[in-house]
Amino acid sequence: MASTADRADALVIGGGFAGLCAAVELAKQGRKVVVLEKKPHLGGRAYSFADPETKEVIDNGQHLFMGCYRHTRRFLEEIGTSSFLHFAEKIRVDYADAEGGRDVLSCPAALGSPLHLAWGVLRLKGLSLSDKAGLLRLDRYIKSIKSRTEVPAALDFLTVRQWLGGMGQSKRIQQRLFDPIALGALNDDPEVASATGFVQVLREIFYRDVESTRLGVAAVGLSELYTGAARAYIEKRGGKVLQSKKLASFIEEGGRVKGAVTEAGERFEANSTISTLAPWDLKKLTLPQALRGPWENLAPAPIVSVCLWLDRPLISEPLVGMLGTEIQWVFNKSRILGLNGGGQYLSLVISGAHKQIGHDPKEIFAAAERDLGKCFPEFSKTKVLRWKVVKEPFATLSPVPGSDALRPAPGSGMPGFYFAGDWTRTGLPATIESATASGYAAVAAVLKNG
Repeated sequence: MASTADRADALVIGGGFAGLCAAVELAKQGRKVVVLEKKPHLGGRAYSFADPETKEVIDNGQHLFMGCYRHTRRFLEEIGTSSFLHFAEKIRVDYADAEGGRDVLSCPAALGSPLHLAWGVLRLKGLSLSDKAGLLRLDRYIKSIKSRTEVPAALDFLTVRQWLGGMGQSKRIQQRLFDPIALGALNDDPEVASATGFVQVLREIFYRDVESTRLGVAAVGLSELYTGAARAYIEKRGGKVLQSKKLASFIEEGGRVKGAVTEAGERFEANSTISTLAPWDLKKLTLPQALRGPWENLAPAPIVSVCLWLDRPLISEPLVGMLGTEIQWVFNKSRILGLNGGGQYLSLVISGAHKQIGHDPKEIFAAAERDLGKCFPEFSKTKVLRWKVVKEPFATLSPVPGSDALRPAPGSGMPGFYFAGDWTRTGLPATIESATASGYAAVAAVLKNG
């Protein structure tokens, strides 16, 4: 039982990117912080673990970082792990389609933003001139938006597909260029995802500067990237990071939140409480009525990954987008993690995997084999030594039309309580960058209110 004598300046609920980022920033500002994580490990919905047979690291969902992830990079710089993020010098994405064809989006940095994107699209072999001509209208629209927070509210009620169609984008350019971006950034199908997050992403990546376009990957597992270093940072400054602490309710007195109580009856008191719990978890708790709201209608979108260990290399690139297939991306984990040996470790990703999340792992593996065979004819010469399916049913917020309006602003809430998390309305879809941005925003609100 935590006594009043152990009272913290700030209580942070959740040990993922948002929670640890907020706790680190509070500790930096001299606040005594206590972090409560319900799981027996840190990382929230972005963590890694060791494969029991190969001992190699597996992420619960493969994540791609971008140069525009400025809050994330600031957080990792503060805890001393930014060197684990490796950003490609060349702005390039390779694609393989279901007919065995290859294409590449290569954007020369020297041209500056957004001309580098225009050059890259013009050189795509899989698109006709008429496909590419429609980009002029989209370009004018994106340039008219001064910031990600000024995206017209009406876009929240259009799907990505509806908006792109209205912008005169051909079916083929949607399938070969925009759909992979939407799936990767929004973690849901363009047919059902709101256009708001998609427009925010396009602007952040392609219309700020060349650095924003660069792709980055973590050369270590997600947990090693930030959880241990963040814990050490917090504890070095007098804070605590506690695991297996599942909340039951918040302490409310006189219209103010003054801490939280766990299911085991432990009482943690604090001047300020930041909750980074996902909405589907938060709404299950006993909450003050002032915190109830439309955010409770937000729902999750799943990610399914397939890890493969092959007897020989299949791809040389760090990642390849797969077009016209159930699998959307294949990551060369051997290259990313710097593994040596004659075989290859691959991570295949299905974003917005609402259908696949309920499938038997053998069925998912069969689909992976089928898709790899279509996109990479040389796959027939390889032998799969081991495979593992990883399901994350609550990976991110599902950004369906109307959902952006339901997201509370990070740092809002009630006296003593502050919302945070990738799902809050940061001006970004629910990504790692949104998570860290929310952490900083919540801390700013705490500091402002004393």
